[in-house]
Amino acid sequence: MKILVHFKSGFKQTFIVPKCMLAVEFRNIAREIGGNIESIEFSLPPRNQSNISTTELRRRVLQLPDKP
Repeated sequence: MKILVHFKSGFKQTFIVPKCMLAVEFRNIAREIGGNIESIEFSLPPRNQSNISTTELRRRVLQLPDKP
């Protein structure tokens, strides 16, 4: 699942996380990375455009760089 996090500092970061990860667990990880959270947007990537294997998604949270 693709998640965009807006932090109170104005910084925003996109994460790819496993669908099975609890929201509370993800929120804690995101807070450790970027500080206090302003809002979180959830979306699923189109299946035919996903370059990341299901096994890889189950193992860890991936951070994607924001597009300028």
